[in-house]
Amino acid sequence: MIEKEAPILAFDVSKGSSHCQGYLSFGKPSSRPVKVAHSRSGMAAAEGISEALERETGRKPKVVMESTGVYSKPVIRWAESRGMEVYLISPLESAKVRKSRVRPTKTDALDCGVIAEVAYTRGVRKLTAASSLYSQLYSLSRRRAAVVDRLVASKNQYRKSLDAVWPLLDEACDPFGGYAMFAVARYRHPERLAKASADKLVRAMEKAKLRTGNVSKGAIAAKLIAYARDALSGCAPDDGEVDSLLSALDDVIRDMRALDAITNRLVALAKELPHFALVASIDGIGDALAALLCAEIGDPSRFKCRNGIVAYAGLDPTILQSGKNDGLHYSITRKGNSFLRRYLYLAVENMVMSKADNAITRFCSKKKSSGLCHKAAATAACRKLLVTIWGMLRSGSFFER
Repeated sequence: MIEKEAPILAFDVSKGSSHCQGYLSFGKPSSRPVKVAHSRSGMAAAEGISEALERETGRKPKVVMESTGVYSKPVIRWAESRGMEVYLISPLESAKVRKSRVRPTKTDALDCGVIAEVAYTRGVRKLTAASSLYSQLYSLSRRRAAVVDRLVASKNQYRKSLDAVWPLLDEACDPFGGYAMFAVARYRHPERLAKASADKLVRAMEKAKLRTGNVSKGAIAAKLIAYARDALSGCAPDDGEVDSLLSALDDVIRDMRALDAITNRLVALAKELPHFALVASIDGIGDALAALLCAEIGDPSRFKCRNGIVAYAGLDPTILQSGKNDGLHYSITRKGNSFLRRYLYLAVENMVMSKADNAITRFCSKKKSSGLCHKAAATAACRKLLVTIWGMLRSGSFFER
């Protein structure tokens, strides 16, 4: 909490504008709430309140607001550009204060007073340079998730067009492999590929610097040409379906490149965190997954106990107690960060598939032996993995196999 003699500037943030009110100290407002637009001219009124507070108290006011995501970013940047400390409060805390009043009325103007009361009497979180890094990681993680969803959609459209123009290509090779997409883009239609020579295709693949792993380019070229000569396309080479296929292919390539670029940027930023190496030391967690976990967990110091981070992920159990029923052993609440749950589940699955021998996989096997299905056992292991990560971050220790 902020000391009760410190001046603050309370903002009730909404889309495009905020209500702002200055406080000389706890319970002593310096002005009535003023609505300010999130623009240079609109924030002039907030700057006037801030300057008046500083003249009267001799101290630069602290800016306090609810943690409301993107809407608060312009206000945060405005405050930081003027050297003011920024503190965030949980919307749940302000809701508790509001409901505790005799007449729990909610208006934008009154919310400034609620925010100020929370700042003076309850917990607040100060934004730091590290907070900015966590914010960037969080934004990149969500951007990556959006690109993944877009890539899934573009791949589905590509497969649909591919089945019409290049039927059964997926049985001959990976349709999303570099050489398969190269052949589709270069020859457009299997009948054109069927007329090409293997040597010419190999030279084209070498010029494009395609990677084929341990398989020779000659063997791949022969396999593609053999497929093309046997393929029975559902349309002619000059059909409009071919143009739709190439357009869908362009979308797939665009989204794949965007995904790689965002992932590389995410990993590079995450490596600046002191605890990135700790998370990456866990079995089944590579650099990309470690970066995503760091981004979704955020600043680990904000969780005072392991139950807090478990609840944040929505992995806490649903409790429905009544009479002799203890209310336990129900499914998880899922009222939390679904992205964090998804990445934890992926990490557990990686451990199980790679047959890693550690406390997480042994716990998962134990749960399956007790009668749980694989999904329920893996979900229980997700909770254990998250608690393990929280303990590692607090102690600064690496994962023990």
